[in-house]
Amino acid sequence: MASTSKTFQFSDLDEAQEYYYSEGLTDGLPIVLPTESNVQAMLDYVGLDGSEVVAEERIRGKKFLAEKVAINAVMAGCRPEHLPVVIAAVKGISEDAFNLHANSTSTNGVGILAIVSGKVASDVGINSGTGAMGHGTRANAAIGRALGLIKINLFGSVPGEMDKSTFGHPGKYSYCFAEADDVIPWEPLRVEKGFGEESSTVTVMATVAPLQVSTYSYKRPEEFLAIASDAMLSLGRGHEEIAIVLSPEVLEYIRSSGWTKPQIKEFVFQNARRTGGEWNASYRGEHPFSGADLEAEFPVVESPDHLTVVGAGGAAGGFVSIIGSWGGISSVTKEIL
Repeated sequence: MASTSKTFQFSDLDEAQEYYYSEGLTDGLPIVLPTESNVQAMLDYVGLDGSEVVAEERIRGKKFLAEKVAINAVMAGCRPEHLPVVIAAVKGISEDAFNLHANSTSTNGVGILAIVSGKVASDVGINSGTGAMGHGTRANAAIGRALGLIKINLFGSVPGEMDKSTFGHPGKYSYCFAEADDVIPWEPLRVEKGFGEESSTVTVMATVAPLQVSTYSYKRPEEFLAIASDAMLSLGRGHEEIAIVLSPEVLEYIRSSGWTKPQIKEFVFQNARRTGGEWNASYRGEHPFSGADLEAEFPVVESPDHLTVVGAGGAAGGFVSIIGSWGGISSVTKEIL
């Protein structure tokens, strides 16, 4: 393989780390040094030459070369078996529908959320259970972090320069979890997105931080989904898509009730809404609604199809997590090969 990257030599690990910091090549955390051998091991695992183009983002004309993706995956702490997930995610964020350029420059400060569905999640150790959105699992942390590093190093979304995030959020470091196939009482996300039951997929979304909603003491879907719908109003309007992550305890109540995923989406769609006058009040200085629209109701999202429902999290706890997307950006789902 003819390398497309420069080779550097350092006297010790500290010197190497300081070089990556000084050049703005990290996310603020130490990295795993990308050596010729560990980068090649990545490429060998997926059977790609380093010069092959994994994906191309159209707006900025950025080509993501296999070697560059592998380097950033190594830096993030990935193992070779994590690279197929990273590559599928890179293909997803390069799609026009994801609009990587726009959400990489926004003051909104969104991160790349990767939801993995299918057997590959358990094969490579992606956590779908306790602490799925938090720390403690290498695969979740490293895969999510790789996407953040790729966004910085290969796309140029450097904080304070291209990246204009007002606050940002911890998901810009890493934001990855798996759907819990063993607890969901309906078809998995990969099937809903048009892929086979035996396939594995990654769904990428440009999202804000999760809003965890407590639904303790409520066991009827009409009750805990009403709480979740009310919390969703705090996100405001204009979201192309909102993810609703249901904990196993909540899913068990849903299973017992016989509710389907379409029923959940329809209920939330009908309840997460305000009148035009109420929206005007929440916007304070802005008053986008007038006339008859002041009494008419308007939902947070345009239709039930703009809600993505998945199951994940620890067995103990009646919680729902609401994750809003950036602007008019929809999720993209790619098969992991």
